[in-house]
Amino acid sequence: MDDEGKLGRLQQVVIEEFLTMSPEEVMEFTTPADIASVKSTIAAAIAEAGRERLARAKAAATKDARRPRLVRSIHGSDALRQARANDSDFDRRLTLAARKSSASYEADQRGIEEDLDELRRWEEEGDEA
Repeated sequence: MDDEGKLGRLQQVVIEEFLTMSPEEVMEFTTPADIASVKSTIAAAIAEAGRERLARAKAAATKDARRPRLVRSIHGSDALRQARANDSDFDRRLTLAARKSSASYEADQRGIEEDLDELRRWEEEGDEA
């Protein structure tokens, strides 16, 4: 066994021996100042661990805040609805553009009505089945 192994084994033996001692036996080897020092060291280690955890949490929050977010704008859709309601010509042109139609409004209107009639027939046939 090398020196490092021997030292590790010695530490284990000392710790095992120390853990089997009664509080009175331990107090023979230490002073109240030693105990206060150990308590202070432990408190400092706990505080440092807390600071590190807080720093990691802040970094994660900053990273998360920089991520792009999906936002839904109801303002734009409200403005479009209002524009369509206030301008029938705009509404008609928008409908034609959405259907990519090049025919006149009347022809397009007939096509829409035919499509709706066909959908109604399909629904009625589906209800009968």
